[in-house]
Amino acid sequence: MRNVSIVLGGLAAMLLVSMAAFAQENAPAAPTPDEVTTGEIRFSLSSDYAKLLVDGEPWEENEFLNNGLLLVVHAMNRMVEHKIVLTPIYSDLAPVEMLVKPDEWKLATIAKNEKMWRLEKKIVFPKAAAKPAPKPESKPEAAPAPEGEAR
Repeated sequence: MRNVSIVLGGLAAMLLVSMAAFAQENAPAAPTPDEVTTGEIRFSLSSDYAKLLVDGEPWEENEFLNNGLLLVVHAMNRMVEHKIVLTPIYSDLAPVEMLVKPDEWKLATIAKNEKMWRLEKKIVFPKAAAKPAPKPESKPEAAPAPEGEAR
């Protein structure tokens, strides 16, 4: 009886090992880097927490790091060109517009066996153009009364 349980245990172990090997063979392969169409853009900002517009629309897939001086934009399609506008929150700085082209993306190593498409840019916001001071409104002077009409 003991021999039968040993044989059955051995068969069960062999069955589990062969099923695990079969499952690994049929697992979908990880996509190659050329098959991946999305990536992330990392902006190093000269001013914190800038407002982001991608192709004229607000982009929700982003996060700020390093007290708002690093903006990471996730899930960007790297296969098309994007117009990006970064507007600082301070009025003395001017917004920056740029075009992100598909050939600017680089394959960055994230871990030993993990890579992702990434674009890194340093953004320096220029000083805003000085607004002209409002002209003081001159009050129209009262017209002198005609000479013939004296009170």
